[in-house]
Amino acid sequence: MALRITRDTNRGERCDFSFEGATIDAYYGETVAAALLASGRRSFRQDSLRQARGPYCNMGTCFECVVEVRVGALREWRVVRACLTAVAVGLEVRSMK
Repeated sequence: MALRITRDTNRGERCDFSFEGATIDAYYGETVAAALLASGRRSFRQDSLRQARGPYCNMGTCFECVVEVRVGALREWRVVRACLTAVAVGLEVRSMK
């Protein structure tokens, strides 16, 4: 179920990325967290007790939305907050291991 608001909304060009191997619909100007939430995903990772974790504050303060990303020629994984990371062509996102 798509949760993205579309009525009376101007958005950037389409810019899909992958999360755990699945293609996520996204648009330039969105964060990874916004695109994942719009696609219906609520859990971005699991904590040490294996409980699902996702965005809490959605403004970069709490670190609950931490994921790993890599993009383009940069082939190493980096830890980022999904709520502060803009989507990009070729972006690969995965849950924290």
